[in-house]
Amino acid sequence: MNTSSGHLNGTIEGNIVVWGLSIPIELLSQTEINYLENLPRELPDMEWVCGELDRIWIQFNLDNRKAFIGQPIGEYYSHPVWMMNGVFSATDPASLAHRNAIAKYLNNIKPNTLADYGGGFGQLALSMAKYIPDTSIHIIEPYPSKVGLYRLLAEPQIQVVSHLSINIYDAIVAQDVLEHVEDPIQLAFNISESVCIQGRIIFANCFSPVIQSHLPSTFHLRYTFPYVMKALGLRFIGRVNGAEHAQIFERVGHLSLPRARAFEFISKIIGPIINWVYPILSFIYKSLKIFVKMK
Repeated sequence: MNTSSGHLNGTIEGNIVVWGLSIPIELLSQTEINYLENLPRELPDMEWVCGELDRIWIQFNLDNRKAFIGQPIGEYYSHPVWMMNGVFSATDPASLAHRNAIAKYLNNIKPNTLADYGGGFGQLALSMAKYIPDTSIHIIEPYPSKVGLYRLLAEPQIQVVSHLSINIYDAIVAQDVLEHVEDPIQLAFNISESVCIQGRIIFANCFSPVIQSHLPSTFHLRYTFPYVMKALGLRFIGRVNGAEHAQIFERVGHLSLPRARAFEFISKIIGPIINWVYPILSFIYKSLKIFVKMK
């Protein structure tokens, strides 16, 4: 299987090419090579990627309604399927557009220090480096992959660090993170603590059952998340133009985890009701607007 054109997979001069992205074989384990070589030759759609992530989830016999303790969740997140997901994010036009939109927004506020929480494969950090070349960028990733580190070799402004530090960033992004963790409010607090007063936090969440690793225990936050963050001590600014799932907040002062917990408790009660009612009300509202315009 040898090719160098289009999105077709192949091997070229010691590299494996996946959907147009070249990865040195020396960075990969045999398990990773075997998995990548059996991916579809053409770039798949998001539906296929989600189905593949779920296939591996089921393979590990994981249950998203039970505590992770005692389940092989670490093995799941170490599986080559997540490298595939990273390659997809780096080559899929829609995924790239979302990351570029976030980077463009951050360029408008001119931060001196930036962080990407959980940005393992490095694509968002690379987009930020492209649009904000004079900014210091940290990827918060305790277990970075060899491939992720390799992709950053030509970008000295990007560093990978293992943990968050308090009050050091002008802005931080957490994309596709909170819906995967058992305590998203604690993590949101930790992330917000790392930002200076008047610093910006971008949470790009998907509190919906798109894939099995999106935990149902987080779904109550689908529409209530900005209110819980306001209780935490953040001001909701809006959404990133071109990446509407990315919500922008500003740290305005002291953070209160107990207050956020109180609102989280309320969200767990009313959130599921809002999740059911909101789409219906939204449909009615849009239908009325169309009807009024027709008249």
